[in-house]
Amino acid sequence: MSGNHSPLFPHVLDATILSQYRCPRKFHLATVERYGPSGGKSIHLTAGGAYAKGLEVARLAYCRGDAPELCLEAGIGALIAEYGDADPGTSAKTLDRMCGALEYYFDQYPLDTDPARIAVLAGVPAVEWSFALPLPFIHPDTGAPLLYAGRTDCIMNFAGGLYAEDDKTTSSLGASWSKQWDLRSQFIGYAWAMRELGLIPAGVIVRGVSILKTKYETAQAIVNEPAWKIDQWVEHRDHLVKRMLADYAAGYWEPALDETCNEYGGCMFKQICDVPPKLRQNWLDTQFEENTWSPLHNIKVV
Repeated sequence: MSGNHSPLFPHVLDATILSQYRCPRKFHLATVERYGPSGGKSIHLTAGGAYAKGLEVARLAYCRGDAPELCLEAGIGALIAEYGDADPGTSAKTLDRMCGALEYYFDQYPLDTDPARIAVLAGVPAVEWSFALPLPFIHPDTGAPLLYAGRTDCIMNFAGGLYAEDDKTTSSLGASWSKQWDLRSQFIGYAWAMRELGLIPAGVIVRGVSILKTKYETAQAIVNEPAWKIDQWVEHRDHLVKRMLADYAAGYWEPALDETCNEYGGCMFKQICDVPPKLRQNWLDTQFEENTWSPLHNIKVV
């Protein structure tokens, strides 16, 4: 199945791409064929990106020595600029509520008294810490090394160790929220990258803020990432990459045909799988557009 562009195996992998491969057909359509939905980013992506930008700018201002209140002002200004004129529709993630969420975050985790302190690595504050490291595989077409990339919001000194820190926004913080991160591939990948770069990872701090129309709430999870868990992740990652490369060589992409099709409101390609094969290309051509994206886009590589 191919439209007007040629299939291309990605040169850079990340946690999102590994997760996509739970359904090889989704990986094929989204990453190899590079189809994305028409109509631009969702409000959740726009609002989340604006919130992340606000956190980044406020933290860097604090590392430069600015007073916490000035850091918050700078962060809110950056959030507003990043949010732009996006239409939230019926979502609670309006510009006003997102600004309030940033203020709430630094009220709960103050820059000057937060027990998790922003680490300084090689003389640079580890804010929006990113990496792109070689994998033990070569690209099937170019022969260049495949890379694994990622970016975490911060590296923190906490409880005598180095922790990656990741901020999440959500609509709900139930009793099970903090239990979902223990085996999160995204986070174990951060610990692997730290270890590859000569750091000693202790784990990951995950902080969530729920954004509702009338209130905010927060929760924090501390996840340990011991060496055995990192080793297990490496074995799993490399197994997936071998399967990806084999599928690419064979040109066969098996659909999941299970609950993966319905997660997060439904896979964007669910409608493609639900029509006869002879009609699928026409649906792709009319409902989707080319979306060539790399995990290296807009990150600073260490």
